[in-house]
Amino acid sequence: MKLPVLKAGYETLPRTKEEGTVIFGDFMGEAQQNAGAYGRLAPFVREFIYRKRWTGLRDIQEETIRRILDGEGHLLIAAGTAAGKTEACFFPIISLLWQKRREERQRSAETPDAAPASSVDCLYIGPLKALINDQFERLAPLMEEAEIPLWRWHGDVSDHHKKRLLENPSGVLQITPESLEALLLRSPRRLRSLFRNLSFVIIDEVHAFMGSDRGSQILCQLARIGDAVAARPRRIGLSATLGDYRQAMEWIAAGSGAGSGVDAVTLIREENAKRRISIAVDYFLRHEGGEAPYYRNLYRQIRGRRCIIFTNSRLDAEECIASLRELAAKNRGEERFHIHHGSIAAALRQETERQLREGGHPMTTAATATLEMGIDIGALDRVIQIGPPASVGAFVQRLGRSGRRSGRPAICFSFLDERRRDAFPLPWGLLKTIAVIELYLKEKWMEDAPAAPYPLSLLLHQTLSVLSSLGEHSRPSLKDRVLALPCFSRVTEEDYDALLDHLLRTDLLGQTEEGNLITGLEGEALTAHYSFYSVFAEAGEYRVMQGGRELGSINFIPPPGSSIILGGRYWKTERIDRRHREITVTPGEPGSRRIWRGGGMETHRRVVRHMRELLGGEEEYPYLSAGAAGALKAARSLSRERSLHGTILVPGEGGCRLLPWTGSRGMRTLLLVLQHRDTAAALGLRSLSRENDFALRLETALPAGEFLARLKDAVNGLDRRGLEDMVDPAAVPFTGKFDEYLPPRLLAKQWAAAMLDPEDLKEAVG
Repeated sequence: MKLPVLKAGYETLPRTKEEGTVIFGDFMGEAQQNAGAYGRLAPFVREFIYRKRWTGLRDIQEETIRRILDGEGHLLIAAGTAAGKTEACFFPIISLLWQKRREERQRSAETPDAAPASSVDCLYIGPLKALINDQFERLAPLMEEAEIPLWRWHGDVSDHHKKRLLENPSGVLQITPESLEALLLRSPRRLRSLFRNLSFVIIDEVHAFMGSDRGSQILCQLARIGDAVAARPRRIGLSATLGDYRQAMEWIAAGSGAGSGVDAVTLIREENAKRRISIAVDYFLRHEGGEAPYYRNLYRQIRGRRCIIFTNSRLDAEECIASLRELAAKNRGEERFHIHHGSIAAALRQETERQLREGGHPMTTAATATLEMGIDIGALDRVIQIGPPASVGAFVQRLGRSGRRSGRPAICFSFLDERRRDAFPLPWGLLKTIAVIELYLKEKWMEDAPAAPYPLSLLLHQTLSVLSSLGEHSRPSLKDRVLALPCFSRVTEEDYDALLDHLLRTDLLGQTEEGNLITGLEGEALTAHYSFYSVFAEAGEYRVMQGGRELGSINFIPPPGSSIILGGRYWKTERIDRRHREITVTPGEPGSRRIWRGGGMETHRRVVRHMRELLGGEEEYPYLSAGAAGALKAARSLSRERSLHGTILVPGEGGCRLLPWTGSRGMRTLLLVLQHRDTAAALGLRSLSRENDFALRLETALPAGEFLARLKDAVNGLDRRGLEDMVDPAAVPFTGKFDEYLPPRLLAKQWAAAMLDPEDLKEAVG
């Protein structure tokens, strides 16, 4: 059944000053009260706005309400944190659902046998359980007034609550992608009753999904629901941080049957009004007084304030809070400290979120990306970032978490540089941070988020999910069903056949006497565990152990038998203990097969090139502390001394440094090329190692000019197929959750397509 289109003219609620309330017109103006978007909302929604004492609807809310009520296609709503995006889409949807139920009740009263079957009307997909809980609490009072059921479904929700939904599907369902996968897998026969009248799909924090297997999983799920119930609901994407709006619009429309991407989606964007932002960057060298000055300065930043400290790893968050607690105890401070990341128990995370929302006392919470999303964390005085931001988008997202109280977002970057004596002495993290800040402030530039071109790990997952939920398929019918999903358009039938054959050999798939494909014994064991529902590999670090001694940690899983570099030495991977997050190694050799996955953060080539530009410039940045400004000045002096703008090959102690000033994908491609035996021989390479995310260290028998000329020739001759041939499948790290189940050739093909960039490298080498 189509939802009604609401027109202006609904009855208004009687209000008098004698009732002890304030007439809404006192805030919004009488003309606006009965006209425009506000006047078209259901009475109880207008009453809700009235009780909140809002002074008016924002422009994006006015436009979104009108578009939804008029029934105009898919929408992308892009606006800053706390801009009212949630209300903008839910106010009109709730109004439509309320009106629909009024009409259904009226028809049922007139014709009792004509009552329609119930169904979930609106599906809300959020990236975090905490965000769903937050939205649930915000919407519950309004939904109760509307007499529209509101459900939530994720791992922390009781089975009783879920059972009630399955018995009486209706209203609005808030769910994570993982729980939606569980529904598709475990309750395929209920899909029609659950979603037969699905009218809206809201996808929150679109930027968190785009470009990831998790985002592609959502598109596959929506396509599978659409096939099961023949429904084509309107999609509404919400996002606070986007670099490429057209890309996001295409993503929202993918697989919806609504024509070509951009044309099927209307963009409703909050104009970037000029606002004042407070930024500070502090910088300390570890050898200049150790950690004490660094943490004393950090303590001064948080004392007496409500702050979030974002870190780039869980370990950094733990160490930071432990150090600040010690300082607070010495200074008899009354600050309260919390930690919020994926390894913390759900109850403790929820308590931290509650105190952030409700408490007015000073408190400091160290967090990873778990508090980046739009959950309500109340008013903060300051956001602090330890180390460089992962990207421009991450910087903008974290900046947006502050400023609700003062109206002026404030963020402070804090660095404790652990520069090694044998490393090329540039403050890389500081340079990246300045580049990120300048690209956003001066150009409003942010990274795009292209989807993986060859997501074979997800393809394997969806193949098992389809067979487990729908039962046996002939090979042609399985191909037709799975390869038609929106994310697999570039996968050839030849490669899919190779994947299916491999899954049969490894017992992930089985075959009936008639030749149909079914889930194999190993596949049944894999899909039976709740961990199968998610498609992202668990984030976090793995300790590297040798003979019972911890050598350090890495943030990826190397394949057994491959070589990693840690502490300046080569180590051979012997065993991986996922439960205890440990990797056992033995001493390795420089010639062992190895491959560079990169650091913990993917850095865009434009950020790295801007780092080089600011090294060659003279501009001073007012947000730098004296220590940070001094470090930048010293880096510029070194740049002039070593002619970093004139060459990418710089002589120095312990060999030359190769500084190509390219992004993570370009660096990864360069290292792969240099490790190839033919290229290494042509370049006279005697040794090669990765110094950091931006520099390689090498020794060559050739003069610098000849080395660079030969390197340019080698790079300019690259193409995608040639790069794939260079990749040793046995040395490819597992970057996707189900990579370990892929055949080696397809694993290498997926990795090369997603992780290498020959064009970027060609531009860098020149």
